Amino acid sequence: MTKTIKTTSLILPFLLILAGCGLKGPATQSVAEQVDATLTAIAVSTVLATAIEQPLQPTATESPSPEAEPSRLGLELLMNGVYTSVDWGEYRLTDGIYYRTPPTSQESRESYTSRMMDPLIYGDINADGVEDAVVFLVTKNGGTGGLVEMATVINLDGNPMNVATLSLGDRVAVEGGAILNGVISLQMRVHGPNDGLCCPSQSAELNYQIVNNVLVQLP
Repeated sequence: MTKTIKTTSLILPFLLILAGCGLKGPATQSVAEQVDATLTAIAVSTVLATAIEQPLQPTATESPSPEAEPSRLGLELLMNGVYTSVDWGEYRLTDGIYYRTPPTSQESRESYTSRMMDPLIYGDINADGVEDAVVFLVTKNGGTGGLVEMATVINLDGNPMNVATLSLGDRVAVEGGAILNGVISLQMRVHGPNDGLCCPSQSAELNYQIVNNVLVQLP
């Protein structure tokens, strides 16, 4: 209703002007021209009234979407990753295991393996704000021994890269660990003075850090 009143108030002056022109004497415009002028005035008045009643709306601007963070290094990726050992060279796990060729056909290949073992530790190793991983591998090379190694795996845009590997000892046990400020802390069972190689019994907390792509034990 308000819109109609405003529009009528704007049209009324034009109608009065046209009526005044008719009173003054013979029209200089034809009836058709006067009707066209009136319709034009009505259209202009309607546009003006609409513009007054509807203020301009600010144009929404799209904010830049945040960059996606690299995905976590999943268990499947790590169980099928490439690792490098000082003793065994480079190899790729398949479902968490790598088989080496035994030196003789009489020996089982199960005695010549590298296997991924628990635990699996996540945290930022190289201070780039991205979660990396620490993987533990046990290697058999014939006999009853089992050499345990720690492999640090950097997260490169969601892809694993083993940048450093360190031997922790023969038949030691890694019971847990954490990564804080780039330092890898391990809770382990190691061999005491009177322990046999099969049965480490001494608890130890050992700390490691990557320095120039080399894992070093901290004092």
